[in-house]
Amino acid sequence: MQDLQAEVTSGLLQFPDVTLQALGEDGKGPDSVLCGKFCGGRNTLAWLARGPQLEVVNSVTGEHLSEYRFSGGDQVLPTVRAVKEFSWQKRTGLLVGLEEAEGSVLCLYDLGVSRVVKAVVLPGRVTAIEAISCYTGPCVSTQHLHQSLRWLFGVAAVATDDGHVLLVDLCLDGLSGSQSEVEASDLEVFFSIPAEVPERRATGTREGRHLSFQLQAPSGPAVSTLCYIRRTNQLVVGFSDGYLSLWNMKTLKREHHAQLVGGRIPVYAVTFQEPENDPRNCCYLWAVQSAQESGGDIVSFHLLQLAFGDRKRLASGQVLYEGLESCNECYSLDLTGGIVPLRGQIRNTKLLSCQTIEKFCHHDGSEESVNEVISPETSVSVFSWQVNTYGQGTPSTFLCVFDINRWYHAQMPDSLRAEEFLHDCPYFALWSLDAVTSVTSPTLILDVVVQERSRSRGVPPSHPPPEEFFHPGTYSFDGTCLLSSGVVHMTCTGFQKETLKLLKKSGPSIIKAIPETYNRCLVAGLLSPRLSDVPPSSLSQEEQFEAILSAAVRTGCLAFLTGCIKHWASEEQPSSAANLRFVLAWTWNKVICTKDELDQTCAPLFDGSCNFVDPQTLRSLQQCQLLLTNLGRVLDCFLTEARELTEQGFANLRKKQVVTSLVSLYVQVVTWFCRSSLLPEGLDDDMPLARPFYNYPLLQSYYTGHRQQLGRLSRGKWDSHCLMIDGMVSQLGEQAEKLWRRDEGGTGKYPPASLHALLDLYLLDSIEESDKHAITIYLLLDIMHSSPNRTDASIDSFRTAFAIPWGLVKLIQGFWLLDHKDYENSLALLFHSATMRPVSWQHWRVLECLMCQGEHRQALRYIQMMKPPMSSSSEVRFSLRVLLSNRCVVEAWDLLHRHSTELNMEELLKHLYEICQEVGLMEDLLKLPFTVTEQEHLEKFLQTDADVQSHELLLAHRLQRASYNPALQLNQSLQVRLMNDRDPRLRERAVARNSPLDRCGKILPRVQRKLAGERAKPCHVPSPVIREVSRPTPLLTVTNKANAANVHTRATFISKVLSKIEEVCIGKKQKAHVSQRDSPGATEPAVRAHRLPDAELPDAVVGTPVAKLGGRWHTREGTQNLLADTESLSTREDTQSGEKVELLDTPRRRARRIPHARPHKRDTGEQTPAQPNEEPTTPRAAVRTGRRGRKRRSILEESAGEEAFSQGPGGSPLLLEDINPAGREETSRTLRERTPRTRSRKAAVHQKLSAEENESFLFSPPLTKQTKKFEAGKADHPVQLTDLDPDLSSQIVFSLPLLRSRRKNLSSISQTLKEPELPAKEEEEDTKSVGKQKLERGRTAKSNPKKASKTTRKEGPRSPPPVEIKFISPFASPVDGTKSKQKETAGAAERTL
Repeated sequence: MQDLQAEVTSGLLQFPDVTLQALGEDGKGPDSVLCGKFCGGRNTLAWLARGPQLEVVNSVTGEHLSEYRFSGGDQVLPTVRAVKEFSWQKRTGLLVGLEEAEGSVLCLYDLGVSRVVKAVVLPGRVTAIEAISCYTGPCVSTQHLHQSLRWLFGVAAVATDDGHVLLVDLCLDGLSGSQSEVEASDLEVFFSIPAEVPERRATGTREGRHLSFQLQAPSGPAVSTLCYIRRTNQLVVGFSDGYLSLWNMKTLKREHHAQLVGGRIPVYAVTFQEPENDPRNCCYLWAVQSAQESGGDIVSFHLLQLAFGDRKRLASGQVLYEGLESCNECYSLDLTGGIVPLRGQIRNTKLLSCQTIEKFCHHDGSEESVNEVISPETSVSVFSWQVNTYGQGTPSTFLCVFDINRWYHAQMPDSLRAEEFLHDCPYFALWSLDAVTSVTSPTLILDVVVQERSRSRGVPPSHPPPEEFFHPGTYSFDGTCLLSSGVVHMTCTGFQKETLKLLKKSGPSIIKAIPETYNRCLVAGLLSPRLSDVPPSSLSQEEQFEAILSAAVRTGCLAFLTGCIKHWASEEQPSSAANLRFVLAWTWNKVICTKDELDQTCAPLFDGSCNFVDPQTLRSLQQCQLLLTNLGRVLDCFLTEARELTEQGFANLRKKQVVTSLVSLYVQVVTWFCRSSLLPEGLDDDMPLARPFYNYPLLQSYYTGHRQQLGRLSRGKWDSHCLMIDGMVSQLGEQAEKLWRRDEGGTGKYPPASLHALLDLYLLDSIEESDKHAITIYLLLDIMHSSPNRTDASIDSFRTAFAIPWGLVKLIQGFWLLDHKDYENSLALLFHSATMRPVSWQHWRVLECLMCQGEHRQALRYIQMMKPPMSSSSEVRFSLRVLLSNRCVVEAWDLLHRHSTELNMEELLKHLYEICQEVGLMEDLLKLPFTVTEQEHLEKFLQTDADVQSHELLLAHRLQRASYNPALQLNQSLQVRLMNDRDPRLRERAVARNSPLDRCGKILPRVQRKLAGERAKPCHVPSPVIREVSRPTPLLTVTNKANAANVHTRATFISKVLSKIEEVCIGKKQKAHVSQRDSPGATEPAVRAHRLPDAELPDAVVGTPVAKLGGRWHTREGTQNLLADTESLSTREDTQSGEKVELLDTPRRRARRIPHARPHKRDTGEQTPAQPNEEPTTPRAAVRTGRRGRKRRSILEESAGEEAFSQGPGGSPLLLEDINPAGREETSRTLRERTPRTRSRKAAVHQKLSAEENESFLFSPPLTKQTKKFEAGKADHPVQLTDLDPDLSSQIVFSLPLLRSRRKNLSSISQTLKEPELPAKEEEEDTKSVGKQKLERGRTAKSNPKKASKTTRKEGPRSPPPVEIKFISPFASPVDGTKSKQKETAGAAERTL
């Protein structure tokens, strides 16, 4: 074992300068020897002393912790002779023995405050100190001590140079903190145990004395060492003459006193070692003899066997050996006997340290194991020494390890035999610390300590491991060396690791040294046990290389393999390619062999042939898992470094890597199930088990019933397969379903029929590893909650073993709670910030599960908190259903607008309407604003529904939107359907429905109501008959060619009108007296014209009235009135005449209504004779001559008077090109004559308004009540529809005047006016009265233009189109109408004269 070398892991960590300076001040005296030691236990402390100076440093970093310089009496400084670590009451300190001129002082030094807290005077020169008890007074921890010692508060053993051994009371109960070594307390020594210890102690404490019991009287030889062994309750006393004594602290009697085999050499150190489960209750004591204090060269180790009669466990947990029966030396080792080959003769040998490292196995917590007396599983003693030889400037330092258990296996030899070599010794190992010495030279090493927790073995190459694997040479550990100037850290590796390190360094060059490497691996125990008995010469070089590769894979020395692969892949040599093929083939064959071993190991776990898992099975599983993991890494290296591979070769290599990783993960999961006691399965169901187990029938019954319940709750609206675990399993694919159908009783759904079926999921390459873990976690939750001892430790252990994110575990727990109807806790977990966010399908699965089970509020809460993304129309439809199920109509409407497109608009709207109709939210839906498209789809949806309620909703919707005609038609169709239905409830609904419709129907003209009713009736369209007829030839046709070039602008037209007004005013001044005589003499109130804002001024049109003020006509005022808005004039007239203005409330519109006055009688004397030069200003249409023609012309003029502006096609105002041009020349004269008559008539009409205020309001069509003018006092009679031409009445279309939009009228006036040819002037007289009536009715019709315009603006694009009145004249030529009109004008003029 001389090849084992320690390595330095850190440089010299030097002490601070203050420490070095303090230790160097007293370095010149004869007794100023530097000494230092590491504190035992787990304290990372080390102390150094020289003369009176004490320094305490950190043993890991070398940092200065505490210092103290002791003082003495008579100006003589004391010397530190002995130091021992001591802890009490959670405080750490040192017991320091000081040598003074007249005696010694025992000091208790507190590291926390860096001062002495207790000091007591000792007789003689102190040589050793040992702590016996740190407890204060009688307690459980001191029950193993003598009763007199239990009364003491802290006990320390002190030895002197004359062999005197005392047990001193430390008086820990009286620490004042003010005592120092100069003011040390006196010591009262009892040579025998007194009877009244408590009283004597109390008296001594009051007088400032410490009690002390003499354990051994002065015998002459000095005591060289003291050691208290707690397990045997013995104080070991070593003397300078080689004797060794054992004192029992329970009886305070000496049980053994003998001289060691080494003779009169001082016993320098003692350490205790306990074997594993010795049936004879034997334990061992190492005693080291060394003459280093006197400069000798002898160092020998002696192992004493202590045989006891009993071994028991105390209440404090401490193991205690009692009844010493024998103490014999059984093994010795002389370090100067040539055990270590040196280059020269030994000059000096010095022991540096000795310590024992033990490892105890942990019990399982059961009552039997707690009360069981346990022994250490591993116990090794570590010794280090330093040898100086002649001719060598630097000393050699060594460290050895003795394994007591391996010594037992080696048949307990009494010494190291001469024929044995160190590398073959099964219980002893040696390391050279020359690497440390080279770093620390010339500074000497004071102490060496091995870190207890750093000790470890190599990886066993097989199970069971070979015998070489248990040799102490396989240990690896870390250590620290204490020097006078600092600390140095080192590491000692075992022979196995040294060999593996050699493999890493050799790399590809190992091909040239395969036999040597094979032999070294064989000695190190790295090869398979079957090769230990096979001579190396009988194996080929390829077989030896395969054994080396196997050793590298087993031990995890992958750097060797990967280094070879990288080197051969980069090297363009034929041998390199052959080597790569060889290593790849060997790797794959190794995977196959490992898989076969795994199958043989796992078969009993699933077939029910075993009831428990033995440790050997666990080790085999661990070995297989380790091999597969390392082989997978080798294949990864091949994939990374492969360069010139074909596509097929790369695919094959990739498949091998995937298979290896899958099998490795499978083994890891099986091992975890075995450690968790979930495997093996197949146990008897009647066998009571305290551990959790997989109860398949119970889980299958629960999930089958749950699925059936969901099927009943779904009612066809929801997916009954909405369990979260079903969704998780479906995501695995068809392979998982087929796998779970393989076993007997398997259904392909969760839960699997056995754990074997579950674990086989890990062998499928099409499933992600996280999905496999998710299914396993879900099953573990079922197993844990179905067992009587419910715990979540298995879940945490599984998560830690496979490095599963905590967020995934929380997500699966939330799904499990949801499937088990714990909705609150489930959503709390899903909403947690640490939970992994669900993917898209999981969002909708959660929502469907909640909706199917009636948890609508929870589903809405989930949508509001998680905000799942909506990427398809189906997801939008589902969200709409969730919102509408919670009556969130506005939110659903907004969601539809945000996610609707031209492609899915109709689908989403139909879905929305269906759900609203299903849950009864149609009334709330109809309150929302609709676009044209949405309204069309709504009407289509309600119309196609056969339910009467849908039609009634459509009826209400149309009434809300002021679509009265369609509403009446729909109601009429419902009435037709009601005739064939005898259900009394439907008839009651029909009566309730007809009541508001009748009131709404009164708003419309009767013709429209009649048309609505007729349209609702089924009509039979006859089959068309095609006949060819000759083109008719008109009897009289006169074609007038229009002068397209004669176009007048508005400015030109206004100029002409003003000129005409001026001419009329001049002519009227000459005939003023004639007009005054013809007038009835009544004076009419003057009308003031208020100018409207520019935005409300309409363009000038024919028929604009001109106001008359003070009986005189003014051109300026006439012009002002001409340009003023007709609506403004009608408003002023309404205010002056006191008409009652009422508002008609219709859905979404407001319009004014003005009660019409009944037609009244008018005397012919009140009528102004028609002037021959006056021409009508109303629009002219083609009319017929005769009675029928005059009626139509009267109707036409009255209808025109109802409107402020006549409308052309499409609802736009008639332009001048649509008006008979004959009335343009005499406009001003016509208006002058018409104005007073119109006002008088208006005044007469307003007189009867008060009588009609309480009458019911009815709208009549404009043509139903017309007045006929008769001569000389004949009353006006209403014109009925029966008086009209049937051809003309059939061509008239009416609509509601109050719903008319006037925006088009204002916008169309600015069009360019065209002036057609003017007809003959003979028509002027007949059109005079028509113009008056038009002006009068026009003012009444537009009484409040501002309100009408506001209503139009509010409606926006949803308002119905402007209502228009179209006049379709009969087939008559314009010439015929003109001629007949001229005749009538001439007859009227004659009658007037």
